[in-house]
Amino acid sequence: MIETAIQLHVLVVDDNQINRLLISKVLSRWGITMEFAENGEQAVEKIESDHNIDVVLMDVHMPVMDGVEATRIVRSKDESFYKNLPIIALTASMLISEINEIHECGMNDYILKPFDPKGLYDKLAKYQKVS
Repeated sequence: MIETAIQLHVLVVDDNQINRLLISKVLSRWGITMEFAENGEQAVEKIESDHNIDVVLMDVHMPVMDGVEATRIVRSKDESFYKNLPIIALTASMLISEINEIHECGMNDYILKPFDPKGLYDKLAKYQKVS
């Protein structure tokens, strides 16, 4: 597969600096612009202040506020931007209970860590902006 550029602005939410760095390297290779948050509270603030975010990559387990709680807050807002914003969970767990919780809180999809770049590419390409 030849990976072509993806026109997206992604919010990467992960408390681990190394994970943020790895994701940043992969996303920038595809021409994706991005910004970062280190916990769910920062993520909610960024989503509220920047409606140019196209996709959120949300770590599930973080200090301060986890990804599930942050997603519930985003989804509880009335405007369609908050209801329709694609949120993809980043998780190291394959537990059925956690996967159910990811979908129950309103996340659209999930990707396992350590992530497979091709799998991430395929998931993000679905949300590409058509110019």
